[in-house]
Amino acid sequence: MPTVVGNSNGLNSFSLHSSDESSSGVIEELEQEQAVRPGLRPEGADTAGEVDPETAARRFLDQAVASDSVPAFTAPSGSGGGRQFRTIGTETVPLTGTRTVKFRQVLDDIPIYGSLVTVEVDDTNRLIGIDAALGEPRGINPVASVSPAAALDAAASAQDGYQPTLTSVVPRLNYFYDIKIARWRLVYILEDVPIRLDRHAEASEDRDTTLDPPHFVDYVVDAQDGEVVTILPRTPSMAPVEQTAVDTFGVEQTFLVSPQADLLVMIDPDHKVETYDFTFQDPTVDTLPGRMISDPPAWTPAGVSAHVNAIAVSDFLRMVLRRDNIDGSGGTMRSTINCVVQEDSPGPEQWENAFWNGEQMVYGQVLRTDGLRSLSANVDVVAHEMFHGITEHTARLEYAFQSGAMNESISDIYGVYVSNLGKADPRKWDWELGENLLDGNKPFRDLSDPPRFGQPDHMRDFKDLPYTRRGDWGGVHVNSGIHNKAAFNMFTAVDGAGDLVLGPDEVAAVFYIALTQRLSRTSQFADSRRFTVSSARSLFRQLPPDERDRKIAAVDAAFAAVGIA
Repeated sequence: MPTVVGNSNGLNSFSLHSSDESSSGVIEELEQEQAVRPGLRPEGADTAGEVDPETAARRFLDQAVASDSVPAFTAPSGSGGGRQFRTIGTETVPLTGTRTVKFRQVLDDIPIYGSLVTVEVDDTNRLIGIDAALGEPRGINPVASVSPAAALDAAASAQDGYQPTLTSVVPRLNYFYDIKIARWRLVYILEDVPIRLDRHAEASEDRDTTLDPPHFVDYVVDAQDGEVVTILPRTPSMAPVEQTAVDTFGVEQTFLVSPQADLLVMIDPDHKVETYDFTFQDPTVDTLPGRMISDPPAWTPAGVSAHVNAIAVSDFLRMVLRRDNIDGSGGTMRSTINCVVQEDSPGPEQWENAFWNGEQMVYGQVLRTDGLRSLSANVDVVAHEMFHGITEHTARLEYAFQSGAMNESISDIYGVYVSNLGKADPRKWDWELGENLLDGNKPFRDLSDPPRFGQPDHMRDFKDLPYTRRGDWGGVHVNSGIHNKAAFNMFTAVDGAGDLVLGPDEVAAVFYIALTQRLSRTSQFADSRRFTVSSARSLFRQLPPDERDRKIAAVDAAFAAVGIA
């Protein structure tokens, strides 16, 4: 039976879902009630699928609140006796194939701040689930003692160090839970108020005056006594600015940065990408991330490369894999160039490595005959290292032996994929990784031909290496060639007519589903075959049987061809 959980924000959380054994029976009861109670379905509609999603969702919501089948799901009544939910909107969710209808809770026609009800239905309007955060502001007088004009005056005269522009702001009543005193208030919310810093006001002790203020805030003013309860920032303190500069290879790139004081800094707020310079310090000794790259001075080519390549990875994650950055939650993707681990350095300012340190990207640089070149120059290297972060956030494959080789291989696969974005036919891709970095532009690896760089491409040539640094932790950079070749086989598999069996996005998806949903810390190559095939079955389950079986067979055959049992 679903239960309600109280939160420190004054709202009670509730969840009901058809795939949850504890609540699936409740959903069945709600559907049966709807079938026998005529008032729960519009006149003339024989099935729920004959109405629009909003109508179906609202009826499920009203029914759930009133039904004895869901005693834990309650909402307070207004003075007129009715429970009220105001529609926010309807949205189709591509990954699940469902639709969600969202509602705001209101009491006496006054919205309850922070409340939300999400009703999820399938394409026939069958109920999938209900998730809610509801408030109970009992004993609060719904009639304001303070006028809207007085609320504006209170915001204008607040001693907060800001100068608000209130000419077009309309105060609106809300029930608001004040966490400082742990009780509900009737307040006016003044939304999206443009502000600027009052340079003549004395800086408060708790304000860092080196930071720009937010561009907009919400003022919360008590509707009974006119007190400014709190001020809520609505926007980051930096607005993006478009810039154009050349990267390491002399290619002109356009990217977003942000203003900070009298500078522009390498922060893209849309992608949550930030880029720093460590000025050849040691990241194992000194504190990252370093100095924010800015203009002035002029944008450095290495900084431009690191920045735009991280943005490309963010775009790939969001558009192809539908993942919101490395952590899956829209967290900042931070990179630092010009790093030197002194114990591994062959010379001043040289460090021929790059890695994900658990929190951010760290880039060294190689000395070529034409000067230093940052390893951030190649987007395949950037994508490779950032995918180590995704593996860390998901399967956490141990970095040793087969699991470590698979960890490396997955990063290689997506590194090559990102570097070939926009090229529809993988048979024409550049399968080299890290070219254009070392002297002579020699690549690190070739996924289409692993033996070219001393890697095996079949299990019969698997190398048993010691678990030491010199032994590459059991061969993680060596035996990864076998798993890489399986991926190459999958990307380039063709049918009898010579047409590709799998699209590049499909291959990217099956590896991603296996990594994030099925692989675990000590998974082996055989697990990868088994779980990638399982992921393909899920991904292709709604295709016509012949097409589905052909794609699944191509996935399986790609592993079989390199001897992965």
